[in-house]
Amino acid sequence: MDLHVVLATCADDPGITASDRLYADALERHGCRVAGAPWDGPREAFAGADAVVLRSTWGYFRALDDFKAWTEAMAAATRLFNSIELVRWNLRKDYVEKLAAAGVRVPRSFVVPCEVPAIGRVFDETGWAQAVVKPASGASGHSVELLQRATLAGQVAGLADEARQAGVVVQEFLPEIAEGELSLIYFDGVFSHAIRKRPPPGEFRSNSRYKPTRTAETPPAAVTHQGADCLATLPEMPLYARVDGVVRDGVLIVIEVEVLEPALFMEFDPLSAERFAEATLKRLA
Repeated sequence: MDLHVVLATCADDPGITASDRLYADALERHGCRVAGAPWDGPREAFAGADAVVLRSTWGYFRALDDFKAWTEAMAAATRLFNSIELVRWNLRKDYVEKLAAAGVRVPRSFVVPCEVPAIGRVFDETGWAQAVVKPASGASGHSVELLQRATLAGQVAGLADEARQAGVVVQEFLPEIAEGELSLIYFDGVFSHAIRKRPPPGEFRSNSRYKPTRTAETPPAAVTHQGADCLATLPEMPLYARVDGVVRDGVLIVIEVEVLEPALFMEFDPLSAERFAEATLKRLA
């Protein structure tokens, strides 16, 4: 199948990641031509592509308007995965409220301005002593903090600029996170594989910058079905998705749904890259 597929990366790290290289290799075994190119680099690198797959477009939230314009342009010129509808849906974390409205179990969450009075009202309403705060538009754990009611004013003053610009999500702290966050990977709505990311002692964040341990996991079928049910509430079924959460009494509590540029950890499952490639080619047939 003579198709030209470009994996979108970023100027700060333009190469195809080791995990995505497995996917590129699988596509190439099917006869595709695959290249990587930074979304914030020359547009010519994407000219003539049969598909552009958003992969390691890290840091997009620091140039959000530019990224929005670029994704809209790609969607108009070629097949964009995930689709522009899903990109729009995933760019702001207020999608968590939409998941809750659709019946998905999520942490109790509030989207508010990054201001002490607004965040303080959340603490007053809930009675929380602590809560997770993250920019409403952000990724990779940047500017995610654990706020304490007793020290709220000082902590809010120290939040990053992207939180002030985008507003913040104030979210219930889940103690189960100490045992690790479960990442469920799906291709075309079908469960592929999972890993558990355990934060180091004293840390609650499990993004790569905080050096978690990662191990392959085989979740119960009931949990993977709940992840699939979550994806069924999205505007459309994504080609690839990562559902992150914790499990409480057999129920998946979805912390985030990543359909924009999630790490897919294909190195933990030898067959996952082939599943991703086959799902991609099915979409392009």
